[in-house]
Amino acid sequence: MEVERVFGENNLGHGIQSYDRSVTQHPIAAGWVDEPDQNPSDAPTQDGAGYVDAATVALRFASITLANESEVPATSEEPAKVTPRLIRDVMGSMATGVCVVTTKWDGDDVAMTANSVTSVSLDPPLVLVCIAKGARFREAIVSSNVWGLSILDAGAYEISSHFARPGRERAGQMSAMAYRHGAVTGVALLEASVGVVECETHEIHDGGDHLIIVGRVVNASRSGEGSHPLLFHRGRYCWFV
Repeated sequence: MEVERVFGENNLGHGIQSYDRSVTQHPIAAGWVDEPDQNPSDAPTQDGAGYVDAATVALRFASITLANESEVPATSEEPAKVTPRLIRDVMGSMATGVCVVTTKWDGDDVAMTANSVTSVSLDPPLVLVCIAKGARFREAIVSSNVWGLSILDAGAYEISSHFARPGRERAGQMSAMAYRHGAVTGVALLEASVGVVECETHEIHDGGDHLIIVGRVVNASRSGEGSHPLLFHRGRYCWFV
């Protein structure tokens, strides 16, 4: 295992810190998680502690590289064999935010971590989330017809890991979390978020081994300007510093 630190030029904007999640080990990719390699106290808090002015900080990226971490081939004239792992590796090159999707299941608040989330339309206001057909959460969100998105803040990677672990008890999933119930749908919305969205299911489409759930936004809000999102890139959680 090799620890590598790369320092970029000054004045490139906010730095980035990360701790490793092997693509095959990361909860969003595989449904389970190991412990973070970086002390959680190093993560910035929601009030902005740990952030520095863009004009005075170098672009910093700390990573731990694991052997055989990626199957993405070097540039070649020969086309690569398209495998699920290859697709995951290539698409993992695109940094995303991390959301917790919440809904009601026979009166219980239930949730799962997802980063396959995007805006679809502004008029009407539509967003989508992709849910694996084999996930227990699929039954919950399909039967409920209402759901929420909590876009996690930079310090919330432990929350992300919690809701990505399989085999959680259905009841009491939110018991250790700070949350409120949405004013329109009543679904749980996490406080450790830079923004939250409430949705009513608009359409459901088949998407291979996933369902594509399109929701009509019925309520939305965001945190103050000082908040920053949790990021996920190439199997790692990242945040701005």
